[in-house]
Amino acid sequence: MIELLWHSHVLECGAVWTLLAGIWLWAQPKNSTWIDRAYPLAPFAVAALFYFWPEAPDYLVKYLQLGLCLWLWLSVVWLLSLLKRDASIMDIAYGVILLCGPWWLYSLTGQTPQDSSQLLLAMTTLGFGRYSLYILWRNLPHGEDPRYAKWRLRSGSRFWWWSYFQIFLLQGVVIWIWMVPLLFGMQTAGALGFWHLAGAGIWLIGFVFEAGGDWQLTQFKRTRQDTSQLLNTGLWSLTRHPNYFGQTCMWWGYGVFALAHPWGWLSVLPISYITWFMNKGSATSLMERHMIKTKPGYAEYCAKVPAFFPRLWKQSTATGDQT
Repeated sequence: MIELLWHSHVLECGAVWTLLAGIWLWAQPKNSTWIDRAYPLAPFAVAALFYFWPEAPDYLVKYLQLGLCLWLWLSVVWLLSLLKRDASIMDIAYGVILLCGPWWLYSLTGQTPQDSSQLLLAMTTLGFGRYSLYILWRNLPHGEDPRYAKWRLRSGSRFWWWSYFQIFLLQGVVIWIWMVPLLFGMQTAGALGFWHLAGAGIWLIGFVFEAGGDWQLTQFKRTRQDTSQLLNTGLWSLTRHPNYFGQTCMWWGYGVFALAHPWGWLSVLPISYITWFMNKGSATSLMERHMIKTKPGYAEYCAKVPAFFPRLWKQSTATGDQT
C-alpha cells in the first residue's frame, strides 16, 4: 500500500506536507529556536538529496517511504487523542514506532539476512520492546500525563490542532531522523566485525542503565511511604536520569554499529542530536523543571548528583528524580 501510494501520489504528498509545514512554522511562537523551525523542513532537505542524487541506493528511497509511514500512523494516533482527550497516548505510540521501525528496515536487507542485521534486529527488538511494554504499563491506567495536561490548559481552544504539529508530527520527524543509524546498520554485509561488536557492547551498557533505572524506580514506588520521597540508591545515585542516559547510550551503540557501513559515519549527526535532545534539548530539561516544582529536596539533590552523564567514581547518598 505504501509502495503504491509513494509512486502514484509523490507530488500530492509533497504538496500536502508543504501546506502542513507552512502551518507548523506559522503556529510556532516568535521565540522559537532555529532547531524548532528545522523540524518541518527536514523532509524537504532529504527530498532534495534524492533530487540531486538520482542514483541513490534503493534503501534510501525506502527511508523516505518510512517517513510517509510515520506521517500516516501519527495522524491516526492524533485523531485517537482527540477522541480520548489524552495527548499522552503519543508516549505509547512512540514506543510502538521505535519497535516497528527496525523491522521495516530489516525487511529491506533482501532474501539472505546477514548475521550483523540479525544481531541489530535482536538488539532493537529487546531494547524497544522492553521500553514499549514499560510505557504501556506505566501510562494506560493513569489518564493524561500532567505535562500534556498543562500544555492543553495553556493552549486553550487551539490545542486540538496545535497538538498535531507540536506533539505528534514533531516526534514523528524526530524518530525518522533517529532511524538513520539503524538504516545503515541494517545494510552492513558480511560476518560480525569490530564495529558490530563494539556497538553491541556500548548498547548493552545503555540497556543496563535504562532497564535497570526503570526497574529500580518501579520497585521504589511500590515501597515508598508517600509521593514526596525520592529514590537515593542504585543507578539513581550515579545520575539523576539513568533512563535518559541509558537510552542515549543505546543509540550510540547503534551509531557505532553503523560504522561498519561505508556511509555509516552519517549516523554521527543524528546521534549527536539525540545526545543533545536527551541531555539539554528537551527530555532532561522538561523533567528537571517538573521535579523541582513537585519534589521537596530536589534542588539539593541536583547539587550533588550529575544530571545526565554518570559520575561513576563517586557514590552519593542524595535523593533522585522520579515521576
